Amino acid sequence: MTIIDTILSVGQKLFSLREELSQARQARKKVVAEFLEAIAETIEEASAQLKQGHYPHGKCQELLTHSQHMEAAIGDLIGNAQAAELGAQLAEVHEIERLHAELGGTDDAERQRKLGVLDQAAGQFRATAAFVKVSA
Repeated sequence: MTIIDTILSVGQKLFSLREELSQARQARKKVVAEFLEAIAETIEEASAQLKQGHYPHGKCQELLTHSQHMEAAIGDLIGNAQAAELGAQLAEVHEIERLHAELGGTDDAERQRKLGVLDQAAGQFRATAAFVKVSA
């Protein structure tokens, strides 16, 4: 599985857990939503830089930090084991900066497709955060 596919998979799994995440008290929901939004922002910023042909400096460390905080951030809502698994998957792909080299070796259509999937992954995190934020 590629970096992009794994990030999308984590985003999709979190979206499928949106009901569990929305069970938190209102103050807790805000914290969870902010955590998910921060992951989305990291992915979006990396994607924007990659689209410009720039190396996404620092995004590897940001994703690694998010992955290390996954269990503490949402483990009480979805179970520590599942949160740890999602964190581990995100940690596997924290080297998002490697995409710069990978994208350089592809034709424009494939490059756009891969970046589109990366944007879709960010959208999954944003959608989950929005759902958690507005849930009753």
